Amino acid sequence: MKIISFKKIILVFVSTLVSLVVLEILLKALGYKPWENIIVNEKPIFKPDAVLGWKAKKGTYEIKTRNESIKKFQMNFGKNSERIINSKNQSEKEILMIGGSFTQGWGVNDYETFSHKFQKEFENFKVYNFAQGGYGSVQSLLMLEKQITKMQSPRLVVYGLIAHHEYRNVARARWLHTLAKYSRRGHVSTPYAILGKDNKLLMRPPTSYINLPLREKSSLIALFEKTYMKLKTKHRKKQQLLVTKKIILEMKNISSNYSADFILLILDLDNPNKKNNYINYFKNNKINYVDCSVSLVGEMILPGDYHPSGKAHSYYNECLVNYINKTKIIKKN
Repeated sequence: MKIISFKKIILVFVSTLVSLVVLEILLKALGYKPWENIIVNEKPIFKPDAVLGWKAKKGTYEIKTRNESIKKFQMNFGKNSERIINSKNQSEKEILMIGGSFTQGWGVNDYETFSHKFQKEFENFKVYNFAQGGYGSVQSLLMLEKQITKMQSPRLVVYGLIAHHEYRNVARARWLHTLAKYSRRGHVSTPYAILGKDNKLLMRPPTSYINLPLREKSSLIALFEKTYMKLKTKHRKKQQLLVTKKIILEMKNISSNYSADFILLILDLDNPNKKNNYINYFKNNKINYVDCSVSLVGEMILPGDYHPSGKAHSYYNECLVNYINKTKIIKKN
């Protein structure tokens, strides 16, 4: 009996192993590939952060591009991970800018960002650019909470919104997959938010894409990871719009707690219905907003990279300055 049972175990084991090998061969024949990291040759820009997921490391970074006309750009970050704005202004009146790579100015030099141009317009204020590449609204809110407490006299907070922030905010599988692919840049885990009972906003600590052994060898394991993450996060898609709205309202409330005004700056939101949905929410909740979105085509976009060009940053700055001058939220003098 024991010999028969042992033979059955061996048979099941061998059959399972053969089936997995056949399935692996079939998947590769159908074009499914094992896990591959995207190779990034530049030195790491970001460092892990237990709360924010990641943030820029202090220093100067020269980034090579695939653009023949602009082969590289330079980024400088200060001790608090802020994008350096070349200004000797030491005013106690401060302006904080938060957001993702559009606001940070990925792809352009320090002096080309709209935060740098904005500082020139408002010389009686000290402008800080705390935006970080890859951030959504959740991380921007956490950065705001962290940095506004260090300010002497915060007067204005500007948050740059793009449509992509929505699915980052709820850490959907596709976003976690992208972060893992680019992990050699120094960012893997990300905090996120979901809705609880009565649509209460619940903040969650950093999470990341599943990482199983042999993923870089096996198409089957890579496919299993992908399927698992999709099933785990599929319910979050229907929450992402409301989550984003609630986070923006929280940004406004935190700003108000420190006697600072808040402006929601729309940078990239090309779906008219969604844009109107947001605008109605902003109006109903008395959130100051300005639509500075522009079609990212031609001279407005960096070739080979979906980020705004220096010319687009000039447009963002002009649009924001005109709105502030019109509404007189803050005065230059």
